Amino acid sequence: MSATLGVVLAAAGSSRRLGFDKLFTPVLGKTVFQFTLDGLLASPDVAHIVIATSEGNVSVVQGLLPASAAKPISVVVGGAERQDSVMEGLKALDPALEYVLIQDAARPFVSPGIISAVLAAAREHGAAVCGHPSNDTLKVIGEGSTGADLEIAAVEHTVDRSRVWAVQTPQIFRRTLLVEAYAHVAAQGGLVTDDTAAVEALGQPVVIVKTDAFNGKITRRADWEIAIRKLFPFSDDVQVGSDMRKLIHDFNNQLTSLMGFAYLLDCDCPEDSPMKSSITAINEAVTKCHEISIALQKKVRDFHNQKVAFNQVMDDPQPPAPVVPPASSVAPVSPLSPLGGGAAAASPMSPVSPAPAISPLGSPISPVAAVSPLAPASPVNPVPPASPIDPAVPGASPSPISPLIQPPPPAA
Repeated sequence: MSATLGVVLAAAGSSRRLGFDKLFTPVLGKTVFQFTLDGLLASPDVAHIVIATSEGNVSVVQGLLPASAAKPISVVVGGAERQDSVMEGLKALDPALEYVLIQDAARPFVSPGIISAVLAAAREHGAAVCGHPSNDTLKVIGEGSTGADLEIAAVEHTVDRSRVWAVQTPQIFRRTLLVEAYAHVAAQGGLVTDDTAAVEALGQPVVIVKTDAFNGKITRRADWEIAIRKLFPFSDDVQVGSDMRKLIHDFNNQLTSLMGFAYLLDCDCPEDSPMKSSITAINEAVTKCHEISIALQKKVRDFHNQKVAFNQVMDDPQPPAPVVPPASSVAPVSPLSPLGGGAAAASPMSPVSPAPAISPLGSPISPVAAVSPLAPASPVNPVPPASPIDPAVPGASPSPISPLIQPPPPAA
């Protein structure tokens, strides 16, 4: 079956409750926005993506797009409210697409599997959303006690949790149904924070597809920390990294002695001795161990540097400076047409080269999706002896990591 699903990616939020831009703050070279976009691009059901963002972030979004996306991507300026951004995105979608998916950019765990399951339900029922039964006991608070910044409130009554589900995104609809629903909301002057609520207002059925996979939204600081640690699993391996550095340091201490003795034995052993070949093999093996040790040291130091950068971002997230791609490589924002049937198709955006992400330390770093645990070192070409002082362990006494000074060959 060919792809018939258009996507409106809502990325126009202000991150007011978090205090910094949760979508575009880079962590080790990759942003939450890019994780979400990657999940959508990976779906074979998706044919076109429209990103609705704030006017001030258009250039930032364009600078973070993949250089050669397999699917067309368009960027439009969103509105004051989420529903306004979704409507602007609907105007720019390819009108030939029968179904539309609405996705919060602050939900970076969207996957092809979730999309496929929700789309199947939407094809059957017209409107579907992923979610799960509420894990929390829910309370209704008294009128006049509402507000996102409220710290204490009076309870009015407890909600029967047995019939309460928490819904998320993706939310998928037959396109004509969602266009009609938002036209109805606009005519009524209503405000909805959830796309399914617009469809419900028409009296149309909506079904929930249960998903057990983690699909949290980043709203508050605690959400940010949970999500980032799931996106970058290595961030919890700080003790492993510290232990590895100490082990390599101790290993080098022993290896130094072995290298020196192996060299001396090889030099002292006569060429015609039956032990010569064995001693030479031992010397070569010890030398190879030294090369592997150097490679391990580099990996551990890289891990440590990334951990430092990661911690700095977690402690003081800093958004990147606005990126202005070269004029010749940026496609104009897709023209907006009236909502509903007859909407003009958005021109796919020309590929643009992603701007280099800026690390908290101020230097460009390569994007990474996650850092893998230390893998066995691959063969390493011979390298010059390492610096005689191993800085891997702070506070450790200087310890040689290169071979002992080699004695001159015996005089002829």
